[in-house]
This record gives sequence, structure tokens and C-alpha cells, in this order.
Amino acid sequence: MVELSMIKLHSKITHNLSTEDNFVIKISSNKKINVDANNAYMKNLDDKIIIQTLYGEFSIFDDSIAFEENEILLIFPKVSSIKRFFRPNANSNSLLLTEECDQRCIMCSQPPKNKRYDNFSLYKKAVLLMPEYGHLGITGGEPTLFKEPLINFLKDIIEIRNDLTFHILTNGQHFVKEDINNLFILSKNVTWGIPLYSYDEKSHDDIVSKDGAYKRLFDSFNYLLSSGSRVELRTVIMKQNVKHLPKLSELISSQLPWIKVWAIMQLENIGYARMNWDKIFFDNSSDFSNIEKAMSIGLANNINIAFFNFPLCSVPRDYRGYAKNSISDWKNKFIENCDKCQKKDFCTGFFEWHKNDIGYKHIGPEYL
Repeated sequence: MVELSMIKLHSKITHNLSTEDNFVIKISSNKKINVDANNAYMKNLDDKIIIQTLYGEFSIFDDSIAFEENEILLIFPKVSSIKRFFRPNANSNSLLLTEECDQRCIMCSQPPKNKRYDNFSLYKKAVLLMPEYGHLGITGGEPTLFKEPLINFLKDIIEIRNDLTFHILTNGQHFVKEDINNLFILSKNVTWGIPLYSYDEKSHDDIVSKDGAYKRLFDSFNYLLSSGSRVELRTVIMKQNVKHLPKLSELISSQLPWIKVWAIMQLENIGYARMNWDKIFFDNSSDFSNIEKAMSIGLANNINIAFFNFPLCSVPRDYRGYAKNSISDWKNKFIENCDKCQKKDFCTGFFEWHKNDIGYKHIGPEYL
């Protein structure tokens, strides 16, 4: 039996709200809650959820949505919709800033579109409602296409709430020398997740479909190093680069030893990856040798390494401790092979759109 756990992050609403302006609320089922500009009261009535705000009420009829206590919502009255911004019990919360991008990676899980959601004033209000030591991811598209407002947004937040931290996914193509001072201000609160797919310039540029991307990336690495920035280096494994991993590990060890972590990642079967699956998917459950060599080199040079999106049973026993529970809960599932497995609480599982017949050949409890 496949276990589905796709969590809805958006919903339509019916409402009698007295404002057409977008706004933010934190919801609670506590009847004693003081309904004001920040807080709203949530109750269940028959087959719907009713949320009372300072501007009136709205209702949600989708019984598949289970809101959390103190969850933060973005409300869009004009289009009668809401977005779940921050779920306190989620394993990750992220903000999609834009779907625009200046690269066309052959395995991109969210192909670029001409859509942007750069409503920084709304997001600032939402972030400031987050709990103490809260953490938020910012993703795209390419968030640094809005580099100046993004940096100013982060600086404003950190000045008010220095306890908050951020993880920002970026292709690293837009940092310049003049950013160093601002990057230094952000360095204790922000980790930049940046991809590097090969030690070889042409191979990296081919994967991201952009000439000169490799050279531009290393310029950015110099600015990030100079500012004391935290970098999570990301390498998605594919047929195109798996044999390059040992030499890439040597390059990281010699030129980028300051990175916070090297994340070696498996593919997500959606977007361009789904379109190119037969050409790019590499089954690490069948051949782990190049990953193992890269691990040995990196670990010998004190590089912190983690596996993202690798089911435990697809990884040799000696390396399972490096496999992180990395798939966001809203798009995570376990498959039939997992029914009798005792390791599900420690395993990343699979993406909701994983297809068994074109995936790993050697998975299941018998391989643990």
C-alpha cells in the first residue's frame, strides 16, 4: 500500500472580508485569543473551517487541510485564496520568491516561468510572526534576480529578529564584489545553497545550459568566502556527472574547503528531470562506486558531506549515516516496498511523484 502524504499549501476561500489588501495572520483555536491585526481565531463548524480575523471571516471547505496551532497564513482577498506560509511542525518551510531563472538546468524540478511573487512587505510581516529561532527557506526560480530587495529584506528582518535563520537556494551567478559588506551582515543568519555539478567547466555549463556559468560561479565563491558567508554546496548526481564526482571532491577539498556542507543529491522526478529522466537518472542502488570514492576523498579532507533524497536502502550500510531526512513533508511518501521496513522514521522516503518502474532497482527492507 502506497502511503501518500501530499500536503496542500494553498486553498480557495469564501469570505466577507472588509479589505481587498493582502494580509498576514497567525491562527489559533484558543477561544481566548485576542483577534487583532496579527492573530486570528480558528474553529471547525460542520464541514468547514472558519477563521475570524480583524477584517471579518473566511471559510475553507477543503477537509484535507489540517491547520496547525500558530500556523502563519497569507490571505489574498481579491482572488479568494490563502497560502500556508509557516507551519510550526513542518520539517521545512519555504518561500517561493519567483519562478524566473537565468539558467535552464537539465534536471530542474521547477522549470522557469514568467511569474514572480516578490511581495517583500507582506513577507516581512509574516516572518516577524515566526516563533523564536524559526527557520525559513527562500527558493525559486532564481531569488537573486531580486538581489537588492532580497538583501534589504533580510537585513531589515535580522535587525529586528536576529534569532531567525534563512536558507536561500541560488545559482550563484549574481554576486559581485560590492556585495561583500552586505553578505557579511547576513553571514550569521543566512546559508546559501549553491549548485556545482562538475569539476569540469564545460560539463557544468552544459548541465545548467549556460556558457560561462562555471567561471561566474567561482567569482561568486570568492565574494562569499571574503564575506564569511555560509555555503551549502549542492551536487545533483546524474549520468552526465557521476564519474566526475571523485575529481569534483578533489576540487572542493583544495579550492572550497570552507563550505559548510557538500550536499550530494538525488533527482526529483518532476519538471525537466521527468522530461529527461531516461537520459539523466543514475541509479546509485546499482553502482555506488564513484560516490564512495568522492566520499573518501572529501572526508579525508574534513569536508562535511550529506546525502539528500537518498532512500536509506539505496545507500551501502557504511554510508547510511550521511543520508538526511531531506524531502519536505508536503511532497513526501513511502512506497509498497517500505511497508515492512522498520527504518521509515529515519529515512527520507520518496518524492510524491516517484515512479517505481523507472527508479531504483535495489530497494526495500531486504537491502537494509
